Amino acid sequence: MKFFLTIHGEEHTLELNSQSGLSCSLDGEAFPAEVAEVRPGVYSVLIGGKSFAARVELLNSRQGTSNDGGAPDGGEYAVQVDGVRYAVLVRDPRRWRRDRTRLALEGRQTVQAPMPGKVIRVLVSEGQTVEAGQGLIVVEAMKMQNEIKSPKAGSVRKVLVAAGQAVNSGETLVVVE
Repeated sequence: MKFFLTIHGEEHTLELNSQSGLSCSLDGEAFPAEVAEVRPGVYSVLIGGKSFAARVELLNSRQGTSNDGGAPDGGEYAVQVDGVRYAVLVRDPRRWRRDRTRLALEGRQTVQAPMPGKVIRVLVSEGQTVEAGQGLIVVEAMKMQNEIKSPKAGSVRKVLVAAGQAVNSGETLVVVE
C-alpha cells in the first residue's frame, strides 16, 4: 500500500507491505518494522532494533466522495515521538477524487496494482485514447474484482500485463501519457 506524506512541508512516499510481517519503504529506502497499538492513539514502533513510542492524534480527517460512499482519503495528524511533535499530512492515492488529482494530470503516469491479485481483464490497448476515470484493467483480489482506472485523460503508452497474470502490490500495469 502506498501513501504520500507531507511532514513539516517535506514530501515523502511511504510504502507498506504486510504479507510476511511488516516491511516498509520510505522514499525508496526499505526497512523492517513492527507496530503495535498499545492503547487508542498510542503505538509501540520497532525500527532497526530501536523502540519508539508514537502518539498519534487526528487533527482533520479529509473526506472524499469515492465509490465506497465517502471513506476518508487521509488527513492531518499530529505525531509525537520522543517528545518531538510532527505535523503529518497523509494522502492515500486510492481515495483521490478527480477534482483533487492536479498532480496526476501532468506528464506520464504509471498505473500500479493497489494490491496483489490476478489480472482478469485488460480493457485497453496500447495507443488507445482514454478519459480520466476510465477503466484500464480489472484485478481480482480476495475474490473481489477491482477496476483500476486511468488517473488522467491521455493515451495508453504501454500495457505491461495480460489477462491471467498474477501481479504484486505496486507493480506497474499500464503507462498513460
